[in-house]
Amino acid sequence: MKTHTACSTIAMMLLLSLVTANMAAAQLMSVCVENSPERRGEIGCSIIEKKALPVGLKEPAFWHIDRFDSPERARAAVGPASVAFEAAGTPWLMTIESQTSDHHGGQHVAQVGPLPLPQAPKYAIQVQSAAFLPGMYSLLHHHSGVEAVYVIQGEACYETPTRAFRLQKGETLALATGTPMRAVATGSTLRYILAVIVYDASQPPTMRMDEATGPRLVACK
Repeated sequence: MKTHTACSTIAMMLLLSLVTANMAAAQLMSVCVENSPERRGEIGCSIIEKKALPVGLKEPAFWHIDRFDSPERARAAVGPASVAFEAAGTPWLMTIESQTSDHHGGQHVAQVGPLPLPQAPKYAIQVQSAAFLPGMYSLLHHHSGVEAVYVIQGEACYETPTRAFRLQKGETLALATGTPMRAVATGSTLRYILAVIVYDASQPPTMRMDEATGPRLVACK
């Protein structure tokens, strides 16, 4: 009887540890804010900058990602439609412009697009940098413009009503205005991404959706 009780106790402890581990691996991501812990090398999502884009921006428009060897050189290359910052130990320049071979003195990393711009008289850009652990996920939301993502480390997944988009390091994705979505950090290592939202300047860039009444999304598996 004592042996049976001891075994039962051990089994229950193992079960509880597994449940605890699963709960820890499926935590809600923090919302994106200015100067989040990500800026200090921790977990979080940072709003790097919100910036009005030049009047007259037309399609086709692309997100150009350039890497620089110093923050000073990246900042010196900033123009009316670009933002410079550091993430994951690297200086970056994010630019929204037409297809071009001018990389502003940096090393071209990726071109995303053409971006499906929303119908709007004026556009703005929000640049984000986010680092989250595997299993963490965002709230259901959509944007008032196109969101584009570039994975600089780990694996990312985006749930939408039509499919789940899985991205590996170096891959990109653009999701059209109004697409219901949930971001999920998949894989087994830290997920680090850069993102831009090109949105209607008269609206907030991101809008939460009701989890109970929102659309069913294709799960990241």
